[in-house]
Amino acid sequence: MTSALRPVTRADLPKFHTVMMAAGMDARSSWSRTTVADLEHSLFGVGAGGFLAWAGAEAVGCVGFRPDGSHTLTLNKLATLPNARAQGIGAALVRAVEDLAAEQGFRRVLLAVSQFNLEVIPFYERLGYVQDSAAVYAHASPQSPKPVVLVKEQL
Repeated sequence: MTSALRPVTRADLPKFHTVMMAAGMDARSSWSRTTVADLEHSLFGVGAGGFLAWAGAEAVGCVGFRPDGSHTLTLNKLATLPNARAQGIGAALVRAVEDLAAEQGFRRVLLAVSQFNLEVIPFYERLGYVQDSAAVYAHASPQSPKPVVLVKEQL
């Protein structure tokens, strides 16, 4: 499956939401309670945005980002449809955020992994992210257990 990436628009929010919900996140995660209105707030705040991966007319992957201060761009909401996994789509979405971070002068990309989704940590580690127990994820849900924070310093 080949995919094309493009920035998310407000009209894409229902498709972005559908991809997130199809990802199969544990029901205990705050992720599973995300609404389209939450996405609009998260993806269209100052300096924020996201990308959708498309296979033809079907959205098959998504990722969001938002600044956390002047040095850190936070990556969030990375998901691919189950039938589109293991094809490089997730890695391409992460690289798109990293490229944007570098273009905009951010020194690092930070992300948080839910305690209910720890099996994805090796994926991020293969992409060069390292766990950082001192780093703070500014957008953590107070109703969820403390996430595992990973960071990739920009070159």
